[in-house]
Amino acid sequence: MNIHKEKQLVNVVDRKLITKLLVFAKPYWKKILLAFFLASIFVVANLAQPYLIKVAIDDYLTVQTSVEESFQGFVMIGVLFLFTIFLTSSMTYLQEKLLQFTGQSIIFDIRQKIFRHLASMHMQFFDRNPVGRIVTRVTHDTEALNQLYSQVIVNLVKEVLILIGIVFILLQMSVELTLLSFTVIPILVILVFYYKRLIRDAHRYTRLLLSRLNSNLAENLNGIGIIQFFTRERKQLHQFDHLNNEHYRAGMRGTILNSIFNPAIGFLGNIALAIIIWYGGRGVMDSALTFGVVYAFTHYIRQFFQPLMAIADKYNQIQTAMASSERIFDMLDEKPQINDSPNAKNFPNKIDGKIQFHNVSFAYQPDEYVLKDISFQINSGETVGFVGATGAGKSSIINLINRFYDIQKGTIFIDGYDIKQVKVEDVRRRIGVIQQDPFIFTGDVLYNIRLHHEHISEEEIIKLAKSIGIHDFISSLPKGYQTLLGEQGVTLSSGQKQLISFLRALAFDPDVLILDEATANIDTETEELVQQALHYLSHGRTTIIVAHRLSTIKHADNIIVMDKGEIRETGNHEELLKQRGIYHHLYELQNKEAIDTKNMSYSSS
Repeated sequence: MNIHKEKQLVNVVDRKLITKLLVFAKPYWKKILLAFFLASIFVVANLAQPYLIKVAIDDYLTVQTSVEESFQGFVMIGVLFLFTIFLTSSMTYLQEKLLQFTGQSIIFDIRQKIFRHLASMHMQFFDRNPVGRIVTRVTHDTEALNQLYSQVIVNLVKEVLILIGIVFILLQMSVELTLLSFTVIPILVILVFYYKRLIRDAHRYTRLLLSRLNSNLAENLNGIGIIQFFTRERKQLHQFDHLNNEHYRAGMRGTILNSIFNPAIGFLGNIALAIIIWYGGRGVMDSALTFGVVYAFTHYIRQFFQPLMAIADKYNQIQTAMASSERIFDMLDEKPQINDSPNAKNFPNKIDGKIQFHNVSFAYQPDEYVLKDISFQINSGETVGFVGATGAGKSSIINLINRFYDIQKGTIFIDGYDIKQVKVEDVRRRIGVIQQDPFIFTGDVLYNIRLHHEHISEEEIIKLAKSIGIHDFISSLPKGYQTLLGEQGVTLSSGQKQLISFLRALAFDPDVLILDEATANIDTETEELVQQALHYLSHGRTTIIVAHRLSTIKHADNIIVMDKGEIRETGNHEELLKQRGIYHHLYELQNKEAIDTKNMSYSSS
C-alpha cells in the first residue's frame, strides 16, 4: 500500500460541497445577512455616482440654465456625490470587519471539528494517511476556506448586485445601446465555462502535490538522524527537489491560466467600450443620444467589466476553496471504523482483568491474516509473556486488546464482556500501555505524566515516583518535575523516557498493564530500575509483556510463543525449556549472544 498515493476525487458536485460549507456558516447567519445588507447599501451608493455625473452633464452643463440655477444644481449633486463616497467607504470598512470576524470564527469551528474527527479515527486511517497530508488538511486547506467565507461569498454577491444594477440602469437609459454593448457576453460565457474546468483541475493537482510535499518534509524531518547516519542528504534533497519542482510547475500552471483569463475579460470590456464610443458618438452627433448618457454608458461599462474581472479573481479563489473543501469533506465523511455498539455497556468500577481470545483471526489487509484462529486465556492478576520472531503477531494482539482494530473472526472477552459490546473509551481507560518508544509531548514532566488530567495532584505523582524508585532521577533534572522536556523529549535518553512512561501508566492506575517491547531500547542500569518499577506495577494487576529479551519474562506465570500468527507453545520458563522447541532455541541464541558479548568485552580489555 502506497500511503503517498491519494484518492482521486472526480465528479464531485459543487452543490453538495456548497451545502456542506453553508452548514458551518449557519450559526453566523445574522452577521452574514448584515454583511449582505451593508453590501447592498454599498452597491446603491456606488452605482449612483456615475448617474449623478450624467445628471450634472445633461441637466446643468449642456442645457441652457441660469448661473444661479446651475450653481445650486452642481452644489446639490456635489453634496450627494460626497455622501455616496462616504457611504461606500464606511460600508466597505464595516463589511470587511464583520466578514473577517465571521470568517475566522467559521474556520475556528472547522479546525475544531477536523481535530475532533481525527481524534476519533481508527488506527488504519493513520496507517494510510501520512502526517504531512493531515497537516495540509488542517492548515492550508482550511485557510483556503477562510478566504471563501471572509472575502469571496459576500463580495461575490456584491459584484453580482453591481452587475444587475448596471444592467437595469443601462436599459433605462438606452435599450439599443445596452444590447449592442453586450454582444461580447456570449464569448465571455464560453470563456468562463472553459476556464472553470481547467482551473479546478489545476487547483486539485496543486493541492495533491502540496500534500505530498508536506508528507515528504515531515518524513525527512522525523528521520533526519537516519538520513545523516547513512549520508542520504543528497538523495533526500533530490527527492524533495523533484516534488518541489512538480508543485512549482502546478502552481505556475494555475497562475498562467489566471493571467490569461483576467486580461481576456479586460480585452472584451475594451471591445464593448469601443462599440459604445463608436455607436454612442454617432448618436450624440445625430441628437439621438445625450452626451451625459454616452458618458454614463462608458463609465458603467467600465464598471461592468471591473466586477467581472473581480468575479474572475474570486472564481479562482472559489475553485481553490472547492478543491480544498473536496479534500476536507472527503476526510470528514470517512467514518471511524471503531465505534460503540448501540447498546454498549460500561465496565464495573473495578475489573479483574481476565482476558480471553476465542478463535480470533485478524488481518490488516483483506484476506492477509496476521493472526489465525488464536485462542488463549489470561487469568486475573497473572503476568503473561508473548515471544516470537518479528511478524509473529505479538503487537497485533496488543492492538486488539485495546481495540485499536476490530477482528474479522472470533471474540475477545475481558471479564466475560465481549469488548465490542463495551464502550471503547471504557476499555482503553482500564488498560495501561507502555510502548517500546514512548511518546513525550512538549511540556514539563508533570504534564507528560498527567496528560491534562489535573485531578492527579503533584503530591500523588511524587509518591508514586518514590514507590517505583524514579523520584531521584526526576529530582536530578534541572527543575525537577517542572523541567521542560521539549518536542519528543529530546532532553531525555531512551531509558529516561521509558521511566516517565512507567510513571504515567501508574498514575492512571490501570487494571490491565501491557508492556510492548518496553525494555528493548534501554541500558542494563536503567533496566534494573525498569524491572523494579515493573515489579511494583504488576503487583495485583493482569500484566501482559511482549518481550524480545527473555530475561524480562523469565518469572512470568505463563509464556505464549507465537510463530507466523499462530500459538506454537505455552508454559512457564522452565516448562518451555524442557520442551526444547522454539522458546528453547530463542533462549540458547540469546545466551550465546550474551556470552559472545561478554568474551568480546574481556578480550578488548
